[in-house]
Amino acid sequence: MKKCAIACLGALALTLVSCRTESGLVLKRDAPPAPAPSGLADKLKADVRYSPPWWQTAIGLPDDWQKTLVSKEGALLYDYPGDFSGFGTRVAVSLERAKAATSSQSMDDPKVPIIRTALADAAGRELARWDALAVVPGDDQNLPVSKRGGAAAGGSPPRGDVLVIRKAAPNAAIALVVQSKQPIDITDLTVFRGRQRFLTLSARWDSISQEKSGLRIVFPPRVEELAVYCASGHEAGEVGLDWAKAQPGRAAKYWAAQNFPYGAIRLPDPAMQGLLDASIRNIYQAREIKDGLPIFQVGPTCYRGLWVVDGAFILEAMTYLGRGVEARSGIDHLLTRQKPDGSFEIIDKYWKENGIVLYILTRHALLTGDKEWLRGKWDVMKKVVAVIQDLRKRSRTDPAAPEAGLMPPGFPDGGIGGVVPEYTNVYWNLAGLKWAIEAAKLIRAPEQAAWEAELADFWAAFQAAAKRDAKPAANGLVYLPILMKPQEGVDPVRGQWAFCHAVFPGRLFAADDPLARGNMQLLDSHEKEGIVLGTGWLADGLWNYFASFYAHAHLWLGNGPKAAEIYYAYANHASPLRAWREEQAPQDAKQTDKFVGDMPHNWASAEFIRLTRHLLVLERGGELHLLEGIPRTWFAAGAVTELKNIATDFGPVSLRLEVAADGKEAKLSVTPPPGPDAPRMVLHLGAWAAEGKAAPRKSGPAWEVAIPLADGPAASASR
Repeated sequence: MKKCAIACLGALALTLVSCRTESGLVLKRDAPPAPAPSGLADKLKADVRYSPPWWQTAIGLPDDWQKTLVSKEGALLYDYPGDFSGFGTRVAVSLERAKAATSSQSMDDPKVPIIRTALADAAGRELARWDALAVVPGDDQNLPVSKRGGAAAGGSPPRGDVLVIRKAAPNAAIALVVQSKQPIDITDLTVFRGRQRFLTLSARWDSISQEKSGLRIVFPPRVEELAVYCASGHEAGEVGLDWAKAQPGRAAKYWAAQNFPYGAIRLPDPAMQGLLDASIRNIYQAREIKDGLPIFQVGPTCYRGLWVVDGAFILEAMTYLGRGVEARSGIDHLLTRQKPDGSFEIIDKYWKENGIVLYILTRHALLTGDKEWLRGKWDVMKKVVAVIQDLRKRSRTDPAAPEAGLMPPGFPDGGIGGVVPEYTNVYWNLAGLKWAIEAAKLIRAPEQAAWEAELADFWAAFQAAAKRDAKPAANGLVYLPILMKPQEGVDPVRGQWAFCHAVFPGRLFAADDPLARGNMQLLDSHEKEGIVLGTGWLADGLWNYFASFYAHAHLWLGNGPKAAEIYYAYANHASPLRAWREEQAPQDAKQTDKFVGDMPHNWASAEFIRLTRHLLVLERGGELHLLEGIPRTWFAAGAVTELKNIATDFGPVSLRLEVAADGKEAKLSVTPPPGPDAPRMVLHLGAWAAEGKAAPRKSGPAWEVAIPLADGPAASASR
């Protein structure tokens, strides 16, 4: 057994890297065996019951410069921002002279962004359907390019999108409505946008009309199939129906061949697997190549660009899946934004960016096992820590100010605007400094002792301020509002995203900390649709991926089953096409069309990946904890849950959990990180595990254990 000395920082006793114990697999009983609670199966069911009332879905290619989106109604959306569903150009399909129709959308394969929109009459009979997709590249692929114009010299690479429309209603007529902030005109088979050949058609139109809603193009009823081609980066040429009808098949093969890390996590719930796979795809669709580097971005519209907080978690998620090299490119790009004084402040007075940079640098070094890379970034780390120290000095300009000893007034975000004395920047800079100390330990840097002293002083100042500002809660507990000076109309639950981050991944609070328990009680009291109401910019809305922050806090504080329930509630706020809006109104709101933010929002995608991973494998000090938050329904008869070479702080780990066909037993096989310093692994046994022998044994490099199940064969009925 190895020994190590860890400095105690007063109340901040939790450490990120604790003394390693002997490696192996040990069992920890979290709860006595018990039947599944009534209603649990419904809570652990993914059916998008809380999907947003309106959504948009990405169909663009990986690393695409053109971020084409498709609306809930099946319209192609371009040129964000604008007046047409929020876009500058919109190409919509409708049906003339048809009875009232309802629309529905589907994506057969979560890995293949082909969006099918269907119109049906009141009896459910299909009237029309169309597929919307990006035209994929290939050596034998000839884009319809105009002989007149072709690709713009020095411009973006040519690419295109296609609608393949089929009409079933015999007397109805296919119609297109083209809207744009640029002038629109039509000649023969071509629609011009700003004098450019933007859109071409496979059939001639019957009538056109310039209406307030846009240019309406109606085709003869005899036209039962129609191809619509939209050009980007070039002028559109003639589009053939046969060529267009071949595109969905080509796209399916192209997307299936993409080298995305789909196989790293296998889930027994097909709906959750679909969300996981779609999250990976959405992240690659939002990514762009900048200065020769692949840069992960948050979204295709208002969050298209570099965001430090969001980006850090996207990079971490992709590193988990074995894409550390790609994530490192994103970190390299992020570091180009460091200011001459060493600070990161992409958003004005968003001091927390400094702490987050320290976190992602340390975390990336741990997950990739690359100490030399970290040494190469040490000057960056030292400058950022110096910035935090300087900010603390600046906060003491007025010793009587509420922020003295913490951080200067800053921008909280997460539903609270302005520059005010508050705790979001405090939480993240505390966490960042804590992670920087772990980095110093990792490479044995001489700065460790001085940084530990700084953190101890910082934590003492926080504890004093928190005692001053805490408010009474139920059960003798207290909670801490984000604002040091209350503002009228700002509920204490607002901005608590940063508290959740302070719990995890900041790891600032122990499970029995009264303040942490009080804050969690506050969040629990604001639940709506299984997540927390009013934590973001919509005071009466739901910040969807806050669900992950909330679940992670419950998980870290020892409530894995609650985290699993929140995980499913999170899933149920996705659209039927497996993407999340940042914020939306609850289902029973008076105005359900209120929403905030991008879609697909890929911090949400990354959080779904991260939460999935952490429910199954979580680092706690020098140990790996297994199945701490696994959903109980994943023990159905025949279910298989699998992780393959998932990055951890100790190296890659693989895990396979297979339930017997009769549902009476589950067999777990875990391959720990290789090497002599493999961590001890702790297998959490929840109420789903029956009493009985469950003795781990070594089998080659893996550890195996057979676990008797409390639910037995009845578990399969809950699926």
